[in-house]
Amino acid sequence: MGIKEFLDYMGIVKDKFLEYDSRDVILIFHDDADGLSSGAIAYHMLTKLGYNIRLVCVEKLLEDIIKFVHSEHNRVIFYVDIGSPHGDKISKYNNSKNLTIILDHHDPTQASDPLVYNVNPEFFGLEGERDASGSVVTYFFAKTVDADNASLAPIALVGAQEIPGELTGMNLLVKRDYESLGIEYDFKKMFSMLQILGSVGYYRNGPYLGIKACLEGLSRDIEDFAKRLEEERRKANRRMLAILYREGFRKGRYVQWFSDKNVFRGMGTKVIGTFCSYLSYQRKLVDQDKYIIGYMKMPPEIPGLMKLSSELIKVSCRAPERLRKLIEVGRYPGVNDVIIYSAERVNGIGDGHRYAASAVIPSKNINQFISCAEEYISKKIKEKSSI
Repeated sequence: MGIKEFLDYMGIVKDKFLEYDSRDVILIFHDDADGLSSGAIAYHMLTKLGYNIRLVCVEKLLEDIIKFVHSEHNRVIFYVDIGSPHGDKISKYNNSKNLTIILDHHDPTQASDPLVYNVNPEFFGLEGERDASGSVVTYFFAKTVDADNASLAPIALVGAQEIPGELTGMNLLVKRDYESLGIEYDFKKMFSMLQILGSVGYYRNGPYLGIKACLEGLSRDIEDFAKRLEEERRKANRRMLAILYREGFRKGRYVQWFSDKNVFRGMGTKVIGTFCSYLSYQRKLVDQDKYIIGYMKMPPEIPGLMKLSSELIKVSCRAPERLRKLIEVGRYPGVNDVIIYSAERVNGIGDGHRYAASAVIPSKNINQFISCAEEYISKKIKEKSSI
C-alpha cells in the first residue's frame, strides 16, 4: 500500500461525506501551527460547500470533550490534526450518531463505528512523522472534494514545517502543487506566528486569528499581537529557566521532572511542551539519559465549547539528544509509549510521537504518573536487554 491507495480511500470517504444528510459541522482542530493550518484548509473547504460551521480548537482531546461533542445526533464532525490516537474512544461515544471524519497523521487506533472514518497515512504504509503532516492530509482531502482547493497548497506546507528534514511522500507532492501556482509564500514566518497564536494565545482568541491569517494573510494587528505574545512567553521561559538552574529537577532512575509553578499561567498549555523541547538541547542543565517531564495546571475551560468539571494538569515529555539515539536503536521505549501507558494508568489521556508526547491527567495523580513512567521504562529496557 502507499499514497495511491490512501488517496483512493479518501475518495470513498469524500463520497460518504457529500452524501450525508446534514449541513451542520463541528470542526475540531489542534492548537499548534499544523493544527491551525489544517483547520484553515478544512474551514475553507466547508465554507465553499455552504455548511454551518462551529470552530473548536483543543489542546488535548480529552474523553470529556469527545463525550460532549458526540452527545447530539445527525451532524458532521471533523477532527483535523487531532483525533487519530483516539479512534476507539470516538467510536464508543459516537455510536453511529454522527458522520465523523478524522484527518490526522499521529499514531492511530482503529475506529470500530462504521460512521467514523480515521483517515491516516499510517494505515497505508506511510509514516506520519515523515511523509505527511496533518495539514497535508487535510489538504489532500479538500483537494479530493474539489480540485480547486489546490490553491491551498501554501497553507498545507506551513503545517508541514513541523516535520524535520527534506520533504518526502505526500509533503513533497504538495510542494509540487505549490510550485505550479507560481507564487511566493513565507512558510517559516507563518509557521512561527501560528505556533505563538495557538499556544500562548489559546485563551485569547489566538487560534481563530491564526485561521484568519492563513486564509486572508497576516495583518499588522495580528502580527503585533503575536509579537506581544512571544515576548510574554520569552519572559516566562527566562523565569522558568532561572528556577531550574537554582532548584534543579526532581529525578528518578529514568525520569527528570519539574512543575512550572504557575510561571506560564494564562497561556495555553502547549507552552510547557515547547519549553521541554528547548530543555532537551540544554546539555549543562538536563541529564541526557533521562526523559524530561514538565507539567502545568490546565484551566477548566475549552474556549467556545465547554467547561471541565475536574482539576487537570498538562504533562509534556521530551527526549534529550542522547536519549533519542537510545530510543532510535530500540534500547529505550519511545516517549509516546511511556506517556500513553502512564496516562492510562492514572485516568488520563495521552498521545504523541517517538521523541515528544503529552498527556492530560488529574492533578492529584502526578506522583503516581511519574511512578508508572519509571516502572514502564524499566520493564521495557529489561525486555530489550534479554532478547
